[in-house]
Amino acid sequence: MKEYFYKKEYKYMYLSTISYSFANTLIGTFGTVMLYKNGIPIWLILLIYGLRFGLTGFTTPLFVTISSKLGIAKCILISNIFSIISAYMMLDGTNLYKNIIIFILAMGFMGLSNPSNDSLSSKYVNTEHRGRYNSFINISKIIGTALASCLVAWSVITENNIILFAIITIFFILQYIFIKKIDYKVEIKASAFKTTMEYILKTKSRYKTIYALTTNQIIEKQFKPLYLYIVLKNFSVFSSIVIVSLLLQIATITLIGKYSDKNLSKSNNLVSIIKTTITGIYLFSTNKVMISINNTLSDNFAKVYETSIQTSIQNIIKDSKEDSDLLSAVGQMSLCFTEVVIFTILSILSIFIKDKIFYIIFILSMISTIGINFNIQKSKLQNKTIG
Repeated sequence: MKEYFYKKEYKYMYLSTISYSFANTLIGTFGTVMLYKNGIPIWLILLIYGLRFGLTGFTTPLFVTISSKLGIAKCILISNIFSIISAYMMLDGTNLYKNIIIFILAMGFMGLSNPSNDSLSSKYVNTEHRGRYNSFINISKIIGTALASCLVAWSVITENNIILFAIITIFFILQYIFIKKIDYKVEIKASAFKTTMEYILKTKSRYKTIYALTTNQIIEKQFKPLYLYIVLKNFSVFSSIVIVSLLLQIATITLIGKYSDKNLSKSNNLVSIIKTTITGIYLFSTNKVMISINNTLSDNFAKVYETSIQTSIQNIIKDSKEDSDLLSAVGQMSLCFTEVVIFTILSILSIFIKDKIFYIIFILSMISTIGINFNIQKSKLQNKTIG
């Protein structure tokens, strides 16, 4: 066990993950619910997220440019400043309609540092540690999110937003401090934006396809809490289910990391089947209790799925002949540009079908889960053939 903690790089990445997860919970876990509570209709929430990810896609190459000149830590700091602005506007919902363009810009630029996780992992994590390392990373996320969820629920219920905003700001700064301890400057060999766009437009790659397919899973992750909140119509009950779900995740996440390192292919097949089944239950259940239980089951399994799939993606980056920082940016841009298209379509559809849009979200997520596993298995076969 100690080999996953003896390296200082691992320790600081765990600590930075806890800090970021704690600070980002308001936006990441409660974001769509907070917008809905502030009176924003579902179609506009979908559009906001679509525009946000579109902007993130165009600004992602700046990660390479900024981190090559100032280091990854400074890039994260700039990103977190926009995250702090987004959190403030979400808490101060009175003028959200008036300042919605500024809000979208802030949310878009807060994704500036998205490639940093893949870049840091590719540089510092040993391949034989990757599955269990990702397990510890996800446990760190759960701890940070669970603790923050209690704080967010208390703050929203008691309307004590000043304390919540102050703590969010502190933890965003803490993430920067931890990454600063293992900071490095990304090597840049050409125009980051030009190189990244050329790769996206001209290079055939299953890696791009895998990231594009994760779009529908991310949309499910972002909007599943809103679906639960609309079903329950009670923020206190909703918050309690979220917190319990997070705490239960720690039990299962410890198992998949070791299994992933032993047999990653079988791990991906297993988690893909289970995730597809769990998501499918939302299509047939209308009972509040059943939906709540399935949400807990879904949340409990989400990090297990992410651990296995993320391990495969990181191995694809590691085994590729391409620059790892370039691939990290390419993956995020492929994801973001696909999100713009899907979010726009969903936004238009939701104007006509209202709450039934969630069923389409769940179906698309199931299709993507199957597609991601297929492309990962094909990538492994190609690598073996080349090898």
